[in-house]
Amino acid sequence: TNTNMKLFLLLATLSSVVVAQQCTTYPNFIIGTDSIAMVAASTAEACCSLCDQNPRCVAFTLDTASHTCYLKDNTNGKTQENNRISGLNGRPPPPAFVDACTTEGLKDFPFCDTTLPLEKRLDDLVGRIFLNETGALLTARQSIAIPRLGIPAYYWGTNAIHGLQNLDCLRDGQCPTSFPAPCGLGAAFNDTIVQGMGTVLARELRAYYNNRSHNSLDTWSPTININRDPRWGRNVESPGEDPLLCGRYGAAYTQGLQEGNDPRYVQTVVTLKHWLAYSLEKYGSVTRHNYNAIVSNYDLATSYLQNWRVAMKGAPLGVMCSYNLLNGQPTCGSPNITALLRGGLGFQGYITSDTDAVADIWATHHYERDAVHATRDALAAGCDINSGDTYKNNLENAVKSGLVPQSDVNSALRNSFRMRFLLGLFDNTPSPYKTIPTSVVGQPSHVKQSLDAARQTMVLLKNEGSTLPFPLGRRVAVLGASSNVGGDLLGNYVGPICPDGTLKCVNSLFTGIAKLNAAGSTTNVYDVKQISQAEDAARAADYVVLVVSNAHDGGGEGDDRTTISLAADQQAFAKAVLAVGKPTVLVLINGGIIALDSLATAAPAILEAFMPGVYGAQAVAETIFGLNNPGGKLPVTYYYSNYVNQIDFLNMSMTAWPGRGYRYFQGAPAFPFGFGLSYTTFQLDWSPQPPPRHVAQGEESITYTVKVTNTGKRVGTEVVLAFFQPPSELSLQLDAPVVKKQLFDYQRVQLNPGESVTLHFTVNTTSLALSDASGNLAIHPGTYQILFSRGHGAVLTALVSVTRRIDVGYLVPNYRRD
Repeated sequence: TNTNMKLFLLLATLSSVVVAQQCTTYPNFIIGTDSIAMVAASTAEACCSLCDQNPRCVAFTLDTASHTCYLKDNTNGKTQENNRISGLNGRPPPPAFVDACTTEGLKDFPFCDTTLPLEKRLDDLVGRIFLNETGALLTARQSIAIPRLGIPAYYWGTNAIHGLQNLDCLRDGQCPTSFPAPCGLGAAFNDTIVQGMGTVLARELRAYYNNRSHNSLDTWSPTININRDPRWGRNVESPGEDPLLCGRYGAAYTQGLQEGNDPRYVQTVVTLKHWLAYSLEKYGSVTRHNYNAIVSNYDLATSYLQNWRVAMKGAPLGVMCSYNLLNGQPTCGSPNITALLRGGLGFQGYITSDTDAVADIWATHHYERDAVHATRDALAAGCDINSGDTYKNNLENAVKSGLVPQSDVNSALRNSFRMRFLLGLFDNTPSPYKTIPTSVVGQPSHVKQSLDAARQTMVLLKNEGSTLPFPLGRRVAVLGASSNVGGDLLGNYVGPICPDGTLKCVNSLFTGIAKLNAAGSTTNVYDVKQISQAEDAARAADYVVLVVSNAHDGGGEGDDRTTISLAADQQAFAKAVLAVGKPTVLVLINGGIIALDSLATAAPAILEAFMPGVYGAQAVAETIFGLNNPGGKLPVTYYYSNYVNQIDFLNMSMTAWPGRGYRYFQGAPAFPFGFGLSYTTFQLDWSPQPPPRHVAQGEESITYTVKVTNTGKRVGTEVVLAFFQPPSELSLQLDAPVVKKQLFDYQRVQLNPGESVTLHFTVNTTSLALSDASGNLAIHPGTYQILFSRGHGAVLTALVSVTRRIDVGYLVPNYRRD
């Protein structure tokens, strides 16, 4: 098959070893998905022999730390992983999948009849499934085939945080389009590029499916958890600290991914993650697998649910529940928590667990006595798909013992199969989705979208004396960590980027700058131990690009940071280079923030690039040399390094002193949320000046008109941020904290020099709602300020007076174990 041929072509570029003349092995790689068996084995030779003895086995992965051998019936995908050895025994994988309801003799079932209502078709299909098939059907990532019904296997959960993962480049060398990491995309404050990314990912995933290269049309993306604390290892995946920003990101991604040009079907299925109150990996002895997130009703109502409420406007079809407990209950095993999602927020799609978060219910949280009871809890809570082996190994026994009612199993089957029906995978009918060709994968228009997104993520934090932009054709020194490694620009959840399976095709910052500065000269010192060489290079240069990075500081999925400071060797390097005194821009490459402290004062110019992606080097170079005018804004608060000493990372409270994020932080930040400069200048004016308004009814709305003018000499983009600021005295009425201010809208515009545009912002009175300590949302009497800001400079202020309390009627229930 194409999949098999691709895998062998790609793996041929890797170093391999023939084990016992039976298996070809690939150290430090995982090949294949899921497993058909797990057995003990101490060596790759033993694992290979076990695979050879199993007639279904075509590949294996040995965990050299636990001496566990995973036998697999597929060679789908490859993932780099330490302490792993994978191998192929030469058997061909199973034949390429075929669509349901297309095989002669297997296409006349009622569930194949497109004239029947969907629910009737689901009734028929679910009624034909045997109990011993259900556990494996409700298992991700690979759900089994049912040949007797003509139903192919289905791969749940293609990671697509900012590009497709879990698959390979095509045989012709085309690789999926990869975008900047979400931490940077959030800085663009532009829902359009997020929606556009979703469309690109959806069409490319459909192309892979149509080519029979990857049997998945479901993504386990995006991450919409707020950036609660700068130490969280997965802040690179989060669009920012504000619930509205994260929610709109999720809604835009969902609309781009799911909505296409065939209204009969969903283009692909989104899976928002991670539900709920998830923002810890491993901090000391506390891990995401044993963490109990204690969250007040106030924080749930104002922070940890608000992003989900906003994201639901995109009508997502999937949600992933998280590893952690929430107030003593497992998010994948609590009907109370699921009721918030389905009842409170109106979610109507399917729910999957994170990678065997169902096993955590008993194995690490000790909430239940064993895997069978964890299976019961998860199914009762509406967790339809289990990523892992818990359902596969325990569901049948749980039903036979009477612990799990068949109705819970049928509900999960209906919810999961409904996704495949909505995708058109049980309809033997033409659809434009079914003809999307592989030529769309990595096509020039998609590359252009990714490059444009990278340009929009650039945030100019400082530009003393108009240090930037640098002129072309001069002597430029590019110095510092990550300056010569293209892979450091990509972020996490990186899919296939280069046809040879490496990251060598990704330009480094040095390469991108040198290409653009071809008429001049560009030098590079990347080893931060070579301080004297860097000083010499800086002295010999007309201009200096000084790169600092936390790409290798230990933070990531599974690990949180303990500090937000720049590594000591990088600090020493940067201080020495800055002391030379040349015009210098400090370029930041980071997922979570880097506390610059004294470097922020010493550097004449600072450019925050986040993780700008495959085309990030070009975007950064264009920005430095003035071909791209930075217009991004910080989606997070930039703290000083001592912030982490003032607040407990394990405390989920948003208001614990000194507070988290711009809404609650009581200190002075290094750079505030929403800050970002430009090479041109802008001005905000009323159009016209609004009078004070009075509100007495819950359904009222007020529209404000703001004129934005480019008063400078360059084309530029500006983001207008709209906040409301409640009366400070409300804290006494609510018996709860009150936000300092809250974002309720934002718009990004591009203007030529001298050009103006009029923007309209609508304030619904319900958007002024605040929570009391119990989680009740209401609009309270008092005078609110409506603020329109560019993140710096003059702020336009309007007044809205609320004359009486207006209940919104949203109550966060208490959690208790029955």
